[in-house]
Parts: sequence; structure tokens; C-alpha cells
Amino acid sequence: MEMEVKTWVCLCVLLRCILLSSSYSRGKLLFSNLTSIIEYDGNTRNMAVLIEHGTNAVFSLDYDYKNRYVYFPRYNIHDIVRFSYPSKNRTIQIVVQTENLPVGIGVDSANHHIYWVIQFGNKLSRCNLDGTNVTVLPTLSEPWVIRLDVSKRWMYIVEENLGISKSKFDLGENQTIVNFVSTPVRCLDIDYDENRLYWINYNGDIKSAKDDGSDVQTIISTNVRRIYYAIGVSDRNIYYTISNHLLIVTKTPGLKPTVLYNGTSLITSIFVFNQSGM
Repeated sequence: MEMEVKTWVCLCVLLRCILLSSSYSRGKLLFSNLTSIIEYDGNTRNMAVLIEHGTNAVFSLDYDYKNRYVYFPRYNIHDIVRFSYPSKNRTIQIVVQTENLPVGIGVDSANHHIYWVIQFGNKLSRCNLDGTNVTVLPTLSEPWVIRLDVSKRWMYIVEENLGISKSKFDLGENQTIVNFVSTPVRCLDIDYDENRLYWINYNGDIKSAKDDGSDVQTIISTNVRRIYYAIGVSDRNIYYTISNHLLIVTKTPGLKPTVLYNGTSLITSIFVFNQSGM
């Protein structure tokens, strides 16, 4: 009987190692801290600084899969910039000047647009990928995050203290699909395979819902009350940050998070790079 128990424990430990090992073999992850944008290679587990952006908070990253550019807003400089990726020749190109404190950004490669919101601005702006033809769309309330489902033509916006709204790209058919109930949120990602949304609230709860707002679930809780700035989802993995720590946890119940990176400054955004394209 004792031997059977030991065998069972060993099998459980082996299964956990297999699951964790497979979680590390999934492409590349980009994330930003207060000075740099960094690449994590899930196959080699190597970290590489892609670009130094100065002492500017970068609260979102998105990618133009057609033209191969990473786009991001610089919070303190009040602009949106880009650089080529993958590329050995990486230089920051200014795309468009914004109003004060840009935070969320979304890239619509299919229609050659980028969207952004600014903190305290309560509105959504759009321009062409080259920065021309700036347009301001109808008023929102405390927007912080934009995530686009380009294939289905849906936009998801986190309104920090209210909830998640879903709309067409022109803000038509706009509706709040998730309410936050006094737990502010500043991060969101879409699992396109499962058609689900993932976010972390101020209480440290990693939550998920179907992309229509139904079936809200709590995946795990960090039990740490603070603002969470970044989350990314890919396959069975959830990546998220706590201050200067980058962590990974699988969606499999019962498995604990693993620290991938422990830096020296606050990590403020995550982007899961799909090497096969959108």
C-alpha cells in the first residue's frame, strides 16, 4: 500500500513537471518595464532587451502582423511609436503625437488603423498606421485598455472602475458586458481559441468570461491587493505580473504560478507574440 502511494505521488509530480515544461515551449512573449521592452523566448527561456524606451511607462503593446511592427504608447512623452520586429535593425519611429498620458492601444492591421485611449481622457482616438487622419470617436468613461478581435470585428475596452465594454470598431452596438463592482481593473487579454476574456482585478483575482460577458469564473487569486497592469494568454498559459515579477500559471486547476523573470522595475504590459500570425 505504501509503495502504491509513493508511486502515485511520483506520477503526480511527473505530470506537473510535464505540464510546466510544455508551458515553456510556446513561442515568444514581449513585455515592458519602466526602461525597456524585453523578449522572453519560451523555447530557450532566454531574455533579451529589444529596445530601450527611456524612463517612460508603457502600459500596452500591440503588433501589426502585416507590416511587422510593434506599436506602443509612451505615457510621459505623449506619443505612439513603433519599431520593426523581428528585426536586427530596431529603432523607435514616432507615429503620432497624442494628448496627455496615453495608456491603451490596439492595432487593426486589416483596416490599417491604430486605436488608443488616454488616462482621464474619457475618449477613444484612431489614426492610420502611419499616424495620418486622426479621428476622435464618442465619449467613454475612464478607459484604460483596448483589445481588438480583428477577425470578428469586435473591440473590448476596459473602463477602469466600471467594467468591460464590447462594441464594433466605430463604437456601434456598444454595451457593457462585465461589471467590476468596486474592484478596479487595468489589464485584459483575449483567448481567441477559447473565445474568452481574461483580466485581473484589484483584489488579485484572475478572472475569465466568455467574449459575450457570460460564464464569469475566478481562475486563481494571488491574494495580494494592488493594481495589476499586465496579463497575456496563450494556449493553456496565463502570463501576468506582480510589480517587477513576470509569472506563468497554466489553466489547469491546482498548479501554482512559476516566476519567469524577476526584474528591478515595475512591469507594465505584456504581449504574447503569435509567430504564425493572426
